Amino acid sequence: MVSFSVFVSVYVWLRLEDLTYVYYAGYVGMVGMMSLTNHVMAPWFEEQLGEQFVSLNNFMHLPYAFCYLLFVKCYFHVEKLEVGWHRFFTRMQWAYGVVFLWWGLDVFLNREMGSEWAILSCNFVNLIGSLILASIATNGRRAGAKEFLYASLPLTVCGMVLVAVFLAQTPQDGPGLLAFRTSFILHVMVFLIALSVRYRDLRAQVDGSRRPF
Repeated sequence: MVSFSVFVSVYVWLRLEDLTYVYYAGYVGMVGMMSLTNHVMAPWFEEQLGEQFVSLNNFMHLPYAFCYLLFVKCYFHVEKLEVGWHRFFTRMQWAYGVVFLWWGLDVFLNREMGSEWAILSCNFVNLIGSLILASIATNGRRAGAKEFLYASLPLTVCGMVLVAVFLAQTPQDGPGLLAFRTSFILHVMVFLIALSVRYRDLRAQVDGSRRPF
């Protein structure tokens, strides 16, 4: 499912030259990389990195969240249509940059200075912000907003599962992993519908611009 979503997104980007689909491909691809690292190759990484595997695990929550931030920003054209939201997303980009440096300092000094909490906080604000923006856009009947909101609901479940696992300090396998995988698959499936609606509208705009007057 992840590979298929990435392939479709790259294909649509090549057709429309819309960076929204590149960011979505990056988001889904990085989630796939995180899942591969944490659940499939975890024994190998633990053997090779030892305690540093925890730092790698924390870092893997940064790239997909940053790609998701850029994806939402482009999906709703906030830079052109929403000045206030454009400021919010710009500040979030800076926040992720600070958190990345914070994480790097943790790794360099081999100490825990709370970067994992900073990553969790940024991702939580990112998720809630996208939900609020999608709700406002849905109320304004923006194209693809309703489908985006529906896709965000299982994503919220994924986020809550990750937060619960993090706070409880429980192993990432078991029921928590099953809930995360199920929710994320539903999230990706609905997002493909949202992106298809967006693709249809963009194609209609492109075809309309090519018609002679």
